[in-house]
Amino acid sequence: MAFRWPDVTVVVPHYNAADALARVVEAVRAQDYAGAVEIVVADDGSDTPPELDGVRVVRQADEGFRAAAARNLGAEAARGEILAFLDADTVPEPGYLSAVVPHIVGDARAVVVGARRTGAGDAEPQWLADAWAATDNLRNADHASWRYVISAVLTCSREFFDTVGGFDATFVGYGGEDWEFGFRAWNAGATLVHEPAAVAHHPEEDFGARYDDPEKATAVKNAETLALARRVTHPLARPDGIVFDTFDMQVEVPELDGEGVRDFVIAEWLKVGAYVRVAQVPALFAHDPRVGTDEVDARVNIAVGAGWAPQDLDALLAVEYVLCPDGTVVRTARAAALGLEPATAHPADIGMTPVTGPLQLERYFAGW
Repeated sequence: MAFRWPDVTVVVPHYNAADALARVVEAVRAQDYAGAVEIVVADDGSDTPPELDGVRVVRQADEGFRAAAARNLGAEAARGEILAFLDADTVPEPGYLSAVVPHIVGDARAVVVGARRTGAGDAEPQWLADAWAATDNLRNADHASWRYVISAVLTCSREFFDTVGGFDATFVGYGGEDWEFGFRAWNAGATLVHEPAAVAHHPEEDFGARYDDPEKATAVKNAETLALARRVTHPLARPDGIVFDTFDMQVEVPELDGEGVRDFVIAEWLKVGAYVRVAQVPALFAHDPRVGTDEVDARVNIAVGAGWAPQDLDALLAVEYVLCPDGTVVRTARAAALGLEPATAHPADIGMTPVTGPLQLERYFAGW
């Protein structure tokens, strides 16, 4: 049976940038891709609706900067098996689609990030260049690599896009929706890919060089950071010590032998931001919302088989699925999505330390 290149829909979110949009559409039409290519413009409430021959236009009301909702609107209208998202100011070179699609043909969970060259230097920003070098173009992606998912040059299968749930349409304002999508995609089992041969050009500078007023630039970036902190549970997205209504880790702590051990172990897990599940809440934690008897939805689920407290959070976060001889289990949402089989390790080798009693809590509380 002859190979068939899958149909692609290029989704372009747009707002009041008719000339830039026309350049992107022209560049998409000039692709050397061997399969069918559809163009859907998702207009975010422009003053004048775009009109381009052979281009499908879907629109939403102008209720602020809603790029995430616009991309979802375009994806809903798409007929292609592959969704290629390009911003209306990001012009792809002719080989762009031919470079990204094979990754998805080979792996339906692939989420492919192209090379978005920006500004007068026509180069990727240094922070991304460093990321590609450190991760071998995301071949060595890990639980923190969602920070390198850039929606201006993002391609994935329609099926996996739906599995992830699309973009979070509640984002209003600049930025963040691509990292949030990347976070959920990773936890749903995505294979992250950076394809340097998929080049697109963005004439303006990267965010860091767009503002002459540092106060304004900081305000925009802070709004993005706060929006992510409410949605992304990963420690990189949240400040230490703040209690949110969602948790990155859930730790089940059993009854433990040794005077003072259970209170100590629970307190140590709370210090790293975990939700602690117990059969009965000890009196010390009666009013702490981070300790309870019900399960919560968390990215990392841990059940300690004995008195184990966290020692190396980086080591713990690197674990996908481990079953320890003493019954301790660490399993991520990604491991569950991929159906991974557990590896065997000792808790001390994955970032935990043993706790034995008796422990004098006065000394612990006072830091003696």
